[in-house]
Amino acid sequence: MSEEPARRSSGLLQSLKKLIFEDSPEPSVPESGIPSIPPAVEAPSTGNVTINPNIDLNQNPTVLPSTDVKQMKVKVLEILERLNEPGLDFFEVWNAAAQMGSVDAISIKAAYTSLKYVDKNLDKEKLITSARKYAGSLKTIIDKESSQKQLQKQRIEQNQVSEKASLSTEIESIERNIEQLQQQLNTKQKELKNINSKYEPQLKDIDHKIAIGNTAVTEVINDINTAISIIETNIN
Repeated sequence: MSEEPARRSSGLLQSLKKLIFEDSPEPSVPESGIPSIPPAVEAPSTGNVTINPNIDLNQNPTVLPSTDVKQMKVKVLEILERLNEPGLDFFEVWNAAAQMGSVDAISIKAAYTSLKYVDKNLDKEKLITSARKYAGSLKTIIDKESSQKQLQKQRIEQNQVSEKASLSTEIESIERNIEQLQQQLNTKQKELKNINSKYEPQLKDIDHKIAIGNTAVTEVINDINTAISIIETNIN
């Protein structure tokens, strides 16, 4: 049996992932083969979801490490790959366009024209509808992950407040018996002094992960938006 289908399947989305790490990708000649379709994974029901979900944009992407965001975008694309549904839709057109070296009006139109020969049911409406569904599914996933991180953050903050209150009470008691308990007082004061540094790295790490995840999804969805605009303008 030929190994070509296996290579194509394992390489699905590799072109899109590669483009993330290329500032100025060089266009290449389109491959003649059609990307194979991986097994479908049931995507969350998104209803009438717009392509530009209301992600918190208060987080300034410029303050986030570029490499971290790029690596997160690759993970987001891997999630998108698992959400891919059977048949040809936006996913395959987007990926085929990336295989040409860049995603622009020319490559998207060429990919669409080529894949339409494989599936006569592929049309502009299906591209836009499936693109919006994928974007909505990504938004649902990142919202769930962010909510879980927020709950984790709240639990840590509650522990922080509780421990600070407990330490403060102990300190007050020690201060009333300062002569006998001077050594214990110093120990507890040191714990209280260091309590913020104890929790701050955990809190910052959670904020960082939330920001990275939201920024990566925002960028991927913006990429999808760009592709949709191109489709709407260039495909009849």
